Amino acid sequence: MRTNLRLASWLLRSALTLIPHSDLWVIGFIELKRFARPRWWSKAPFLPIPGSDYWRFRMESIYGDAGAMPSGKDLIEFLRWCLEIR
Repeated sequence: MRTNLRLASWLLRSALTLIPHSDLWVIGFIELKRFARPRWWSKAPFLPIPGSDYWRFRMESIYGDAGAMPSGKDLIEFLRWCLEIR
């Protein structure tokens, strides 16, 4: 549950980071849907966040630390990369 709260907090901060980047909103929603755990609306915190095991795996593979959280800069770079590869 602690990881879910951290992810929910990160999701809120990420949304605030994306406000001035309107060109990334659509791709942000697409990626959010891709990463969200199945049936996210049926379990607390009722947000489209990835499962905690999947999130820890991704953070370990990207940052070398399962407890890491991406910065706003990393999020913007990731979404710009997603746009480029489409």
